[in-house]
Amino acid sequence: MKIHARGHGHVRATHTKTLELTGEQEITPRATCVVGVGAAIDEEGLALLRGPVAVRLAAGPHVATGTAVVNPHHEVTDRLVLRRSDHASPDTFAFRSTLVASDLGPDFVAALGDPAAEVTLTLTETGPRRPLVLVQRRGLPEPEGRPGLLWRTADASVDLDAARVPDEARAALADGGVIAASVSGPLEGVSQAAGAWLADAAGQGARFEVAGDAAGTVAVLLAAGLPVAPAVHLGRTDRRSLAAPPHAELLRTAPAPVVFRAPAADLGALAEVLAGSAEDRRIAVPDGHPDLGHGVRWLPLSEAVAAFAGEDEGVFVLAPPQRAAWNVDLRPLVPLLVEQGVTARTLSTVLRPFGISRRDLYDALGDAPASRSKGARNEERGEKK
Repeated sequence: MKIHARGHGHVRATHTKTLELTGEQEITPRATCVVGVGAAIDEEGLALLRGPVAVRLAAGPHVATGTAVVNPHHEVTDRLVLRRSDHASPDTFAFRSTLVASDLGPDFVAALGDPAAEVTLTLTETGPRRPLVLVQRRGLPEPEGRPGLLWRTADASVDLDAARVPDEARAALADGGVIAASVSGPLEGVSQAAGAWLADAAGQGARFEVAGDAAGTVAVLLAAGLPVAPAVHLGRTDRRSLAAPPHAELLRTAPAPVVFRAPAADLGALAEVLAGSAEDRRIAVPDGHPDLGHGVRWLPLSEAVAAFAGEDEGVFVLAPPQRAAWNVDLRPLVPLLVEQGVTARTLSTVLRPFGISRRDLYDALGDAPASRSKGARNEERGEKK
């Protein structure tokens, strides 16, 4: 996307932390971060940019380049601000910018001081993009802000009540596109095909945003490749409550995933609570990519504690212990799902967080090749090769 502005006699470009274009026609010498005025900002086009971007500022023969990351919570106004820091206020379009006002040379700054100079800021996504699945209940108003714009311009749409997922949605998922997914009721009631597709989307690294899910717990469960139920929701918690008897007992024994919001630094207390577990429990943690929606990665709890030493708060999903997962006897259900067309690969993705391995899955299907789906047999042949 290109943003066009013009120079101004008061441009100083001495700010060491930010760079800004403004829609205002006049500035004072105190605006040391502004490098162009009268900027024409296309709100919709700007809001559609996601993830890492290349930055190119030009005025006449002068060019400066850098990189930045789009702030997923940016609110489009008549000013565009790039920041060197991770500060993500709503007026910040992008952070971690390697180009700020003070990086411009004297000749470049002199050119920007000419009111007749044409100033162009070009922003180009550098990707690769992760797929983004926006989920919305039918009959409710469209999402507002950036999610709403992405919803209206989505690459594909999915009816989660339907029996099958359209091919264009599968293609959009593979291309890292935006998919608008609508549902008439609770997500627990989606079709088998839609549930399998959501799990497959998570397996391909999709991010999820669910309208009305203020806490982000539903979106995180989907991003973890899990159905939204059964799950134990602890809400917002902290070190003290994680170690308290009611929560601690649930964390140790719950046969379903446990989802909660807490400071990342408090995962150490969770590890202490589970220190007596027979195995190193797995936990879904934020994937660390600043982008719209929720994305996760699965780690052993010990690795998560070491990786998240900061104080940032996040939504986490603790997988149940293996023995608890098999206490809910899923084996009679597996062959029925395969008969309905759910592939062994999809089942493996969905059940893995419950501690069920692919070998366990095939055991549940039976040893006879005829009892396995064609996809499962082909998949196993590929593994042997």
